[in-house]
Amino acid sequence: MLGTVFVLIVILMAFMMNFNKNSNKANAGTKTEIGKNIGKNNSIASNGKYQVLKVSDGDTINVQKVENGKLVDEVVKIRMYGIDAPEKTQDYGPESRAALAKIIGNNLVEIEVKNRDRYGRSVAVVYVNGKNVNQEMVRTGNAWWYYEYDKKDTEMEQLQANAKKNKLGLFSKRGYVEPWIYRKEKKAQTSTKPRVRRK
Repeated sequence: MLGTVFVLIVILMAFMMNFNKNSNKANAGTKTEIGKNIGKNNSIASNGKYQVLKVSDGDTINVQKVENGKLVDEVVKIRMYGIDAPEKTQDYGPESRAALAKIIGNNLVEIEVKNRDRYGRSVAVVYVNGKNVNQEMVRTGNAWWYYEYDKKDTEMEQLQANAKKNKLGLFSKRGYVEPWIYRKEKKAQTSTKPRVRRK
């Protein structure tokens, strides 16, 4: 009797291990976000129209391709090329995000991929009805020109200079901090924080 119970337990355990293994394979490389899967690949073609499903902040969006009025392929996270918006936790972060959402509205967007960043995201220029959204964010003072990665773009340089001169968007506030400096300072604060000993 004990032998039979033992055999049944072994069979049940083998079945459960195999089930979990197959489940993990099915879910590998995906992350659920607003009911969609963001692909591990996170690559995108520079053609076609895309629906913006989420505006994360002033320089990051999630998109999915539209064909014949239907969403197809994976959800892809796009980091907008040549701009850097205030972080969500930074002063003017929420306003920057709202500005990007307003520029895009309910319109479909076109994507011009430039490269991939170190996090595997597609870095791209986004267009709405032929308008360069990246430039529009800088022109209205809702994002910085990210010159470290776009040094030769004199048009972006001029757009930012004009936004600063006219105190548009984030430049209307005193003591603004560039997002790359904000991230660096925040990282330094985190690394120098004393560890709390647990009893």
